[in-house]
Amino acid sequence: MLATPGRSIVTSAVVLEVGIAGWYAGHGALWLLVMTAAVTLADTAWGVARRRALCDLAGFEVAATLCAMLALGADPVLSLLVGLACVAWLKTRLLNMNFRQKKAKQLPSI
Repeated sequence: MLATPGRSIVTSAVVLEVGIAGWYAGHGALWLLVMTAAVTLADTAWGVARRRALCDLAGFEVAATLCAMLALGADPVLSLLVGLACVAWLKTRLLNMNFRQKKAKQLPSI
């Protein structure tokens, strides 16, 4: 989902569109948080299953916590903070991936 800049833009646009639609429908930030949780769950599950990245378990746990908070009707401010943690997790992983790609291009061939 976030492997290339193009996919990142499309994923972000879909999340924002669903969030705006939810806001228009009168649900406030609920739909935006649900889409953030869905994207984080999908990306981290893909990371654990396909890329064998065990560090994605932490992101999966944060997304699962957000899903539980939304399902149980937890405090909206706390849910928003956990949603921001999901966004930060996705952004950090994307930045690390870009850094590794740039570093691999700079390595001299032997």
